[in-house]
Amino acid sequence: METLNMITDKTIALYIRKEHNGENFSTGYGRLQWLRYEFEEHEGRIKTFIDDTNEPLKLARLLEEILIGNIDVVLIWSIEDIDEYMFKHLALQCKEKKVSIISFCESYEWINEQVEIIAEKSK
Repeated sequence: METLNMITDKTIALYIRKEHNGENFSTGYGRLQWLRYEFEEHEGRIKTFIDDTNEPLKLARLLEEILIGNIDVVLIWSIEDIDEYMFKHLALQCKEKKVSIISFCESYEWINEQVEIIAEKSK
C-alpha cells in the first residue's frame, strides 16, 4: 500500500471486523494477515482492534483512543466493515483530531472525501 509510505513513527490503529462469528484471525492467511504483511517494515506502533460480526465494542474503544490522542492513523480493511452510523462517528472524530483513515480496499482520496462529506453534513 503506497499510502503507508507516508506514515512513519506514528501510532496506527488497525481495525477489522470479522465477516462471520467463526472467523479465526490467528491462523492461516486472511484479511488480518494481509494487513500485518503491509506493516512488516513499518517503524511505528500498531494497536489492533478486532470486532465480532455485530458487536462494535472494539470500534467504540478505538473512538475513545482517538479522542484522548493515542492514535495518529486508522487503518481499516474496508469501509464496509463499519456500519454507516459508526463510520459517521469515526469520520467526525478523525476529522476533529486530524487522524487519517487508510483503507486496504478503498483509495485514500475516496475515504477522505467521504469524511469531508460527513463533516459538512454535520455542521
